[in-house]
Amino acid sequence: MDSGAGGKNSQRVPNYFLRRLLVAIILLGTVALFVYNPTREFVKTTVLLGMPALVVWSYRRRFIRFSWTWWTCTIVLLALIAGYVFMLLGLPERIAVKSIEREAGIYLVQGQYDRAIEKYRELERYDRKNRMERKIGEVEKQKEYHESYQQARKMVVEGNYTEARRILEEIPLDAIVYPQAQELLRDLEKD
Repeated sequence: MDSGAGGKNSQRVPNYFLRRLLVAIILLGTVALFVYNPTREFVKTTVLLGMPALVVWSYRRRFIRFSWTWWTCTIVLLALIAGYVFMLLGLPERIAVKSIEREAGIYLVQGQYDRAIEKYRELERYDRKNRMERKIGEVEKQKEYHESYQQARKMVVEGNYTEARRILEEIPLDAIVYPQAQELLRDLEKD
């Protein structure tokens, strides 16, 4: 009998390359999903409430049905499920608010204060008026610090070093232009 006839004893070699490629595609897809903000928020919400729900559910199965511990676990489980549904209902709004704040923060760091204020004004649409006012106040403070820094630079060019030093020393640590102000102060001290 021919051994290569493909009988019962023939060995079929698995295609490991195809399996590895499939696993790589799945892993890349998973990583790509986590880069996408809505997916991150969904996973965060699911893990935040899903993991405790699994623990309570598995703990609940150990008890005799309709005992007081079983009822306690059931109530906690229902509360976790209700919380999960409640958090999922607010998910699109949370995603939009975070997106607005992220974009406005980019404008703020780039020194585009008016665009940052415009972007923060979009928070009013999502009933975040207090947050909007607080963020706009922060942007306006940063704008003032930036203007003070620009004024100090102008004074340095004009030769008014003492007044420039006084203005630069008034810029607080939380100002975006603080590193530039400190660098200009060091340059003034060298002269």
